[in-house]
Amino acid sequence: MDTPTQETKKKVKGITLGLVIAIAIFLITVFIFWRITDEIVLEKEGSFDDAVYKMLSQYTNPATTHVMLLITFFGSTKFLLPAYILLAAFFFFYNHNRLHSLSVAAVGLSSIGLLFLLKDIFHRHRPLQPLTPNVIGYSYPSGHSFSSFTFFGLLTYIIWKTNISIFWKWVLSVFFILGAVCIALSRVYLHVHFASDVVAGFCLSIIWLSISLWILLTIQRSKKLQLL
Repeated sequence: MDTPTQETKKKVKGITLGLVIAIAIFLITVFIFWRITDEIVLEKEGSFDDAVYKMLSQYTNPATTHVMLLITFFGSTKFLLPAYILLAAFFFFYNHNRLHSLSVAAVGLSSIGLLFLLKDIFHRHRPLQPLTPNVIGYSYPSGHSFSSFTFFGLLTYIIWKTNISIFWKWVLSVFFILGAVCIALSRVYLHVHFASDVVAGFCLSIIWLSISLWILLTIQRSKKLQLL
């Protein structure tokens, strides 16, 4: 009988450890999202949000506001919708992979549907005196935070599936994550969201992206298709 090679053992061990870490992160984010929803949104506990606003108030000035308005654009529909379309088009026309293209579209469209559903359920009003005009819709969870972390998280996942060097995988991953963090921070600075809104949006993005990728990988294994 053949015995497993050392390489195979390492691969199995790595997969098992990676799965445990992924499940732990998923459960932690579910717990945090539930706690924010229960304690802050439903019970209206505002000490956390007030403390963050107080901390950021000392940095409020016209120059910083201008920068934050620029940063927040990259979490808006005006940027993310064309970005999703370009990513799907890249797989469709350049890689000639329709299934990759459909997978990207499915993640993007389903995340939009989930976001509007939750906003309509919780009906949390936005903070008073925003630093940018024409802000509409409900506050919880933050759409910019959720959408940017979902999109850049998806990009990070795709990058790690490519054959580029490990150095550039880490560089691009850190860049995308920091970009999403800056977008989330800009929403609180501009007083269009509470800090709890953007933290919940971050947690929700991990939850939804994990579920979406799990579904795609399950379909991929059962149907023997190359999705993402």
